[in-house]
Amino acid sequence: MKFKLILALILSSILPSDSVFAQSSDWEPQADLISPETEVDYNELADFLNQQQWRKANDETRKLLLEATGRDAIGWARTEDLRQLSCWDLKTIDTLWQQYSNDRFGFSVQFPIYLETGNRPGKLISDDAFNRFGNRLGWRGEEDWIIFIENLNYSIDA
Repeated sequence: MKFKLILALILSSILPSDSVFAQSSDWEPQADLISPETEVDYNELADFLNQQQWRKANDETRKLLLEATGRDAIGWARTEDLRQLSCWDLKTIDTLWQQYSNDRFGFSVQFPIYLETGNRPGKLISDDAFNRFGNRLGWRGEEDWIIFIENLNYSIDA
């Protein structure tokens, strides 16, 4: 249940935005990918995404979210930590994922699906609605949620 609430909070915090990051085979680290609020560096995430290394980008995103909430040493974030997440950091993660996946991945991509499946921003309507969301994103198997780390489809076709 905690996972569902955390995802609901993150999805309800994102607004679609214009992308400001250019995809390039000659990708170079950028100073503007360092958060002015948390000093978290998003260059490695951008590099993994640019190379379409989706699994590494997923792992890096988790790491960066923990770092941005000050929970990296603990290894998990509480709901109240995620509520304090800097808008700059959240928008940067979302924008990078959208840009490098040609708008296939990112919180803003997931948000309309979240609403279409009967969920509401910041509120868990029902387990059934959340399960429909998981089904649409490919996060559920036949009967239950898949184990993310090992069983996700880490391809652009996911």
